[in-house]
Amino acid sequence: MEARLLFLLCVLALGRAAVILNDCHIIQTLHGKLLYDNRVTYMREYFPIDYKLYVKYEEVLRCQNITTLINKGITVKELRYLWGIVNENILQTIQRALPLRHPTRPYIKELQIIFEALLRDTNEEQQVESNQIQEILDRLHQSTDEVKAVTPKALLDNCYKVLYALYEDECALCNPRSDVEDTLCPPETLPELSSHQRTPCKS
Repeated sequence: MEARLLFLLCVLALGRAAVILNDCHIIQTLHGKLLYDNRVTYMREYFPIDYKLYVKYEEVLRCQNITTLINKGITVKELRYLWGIVNENILQTIQRALPLRHPTRPYIKELQIIFEALLRDTNEEQQVESNQIQEILDRLHQSTDEVKAVTPKALLDNCYKVLYALYEDECALCNPRSDVEDTLCPPETLPELSSHQRTPCKS
């Protein structure tokens, strides 16, 4: 009986490890696509100066929001799911604003495919445990007059920073800090998620 239970636990552990490995492969691909040079080129240089999109307040998901939710006891699993849904919506908003031959379109399409792969096998009922996250998701799907004007680059900056904070340790993401831009959430804002030793990016 004990041997059978041990075998079952091993199978479950291996299954979970395979899921993590697959998710991390997707996250590492997304991490590369969202690095600073791509965000500047596709989200700023290819848009008119001071161009902004109107998005819901819930779609401006920044490090501060993540910190607040962590302090309220929200799990990393829920935060990752919320982050995925929010940014899937943001990519749709950006895509709708682009002319058919806009040079940013292929880049947005690539990001959408990656997010679809990441969220493909997730189930909201299994991912969401708290009423607070459910309320945020409900507001995302409701029409509202409360919108905020945000630059396309700022939206993907938020996406990248929160990705790094939520997946850095588990997926061994490299540290892209540079003199050009501080791309990461400040370590002190996310004490439960911050690495003690960060992996530098290869040049």
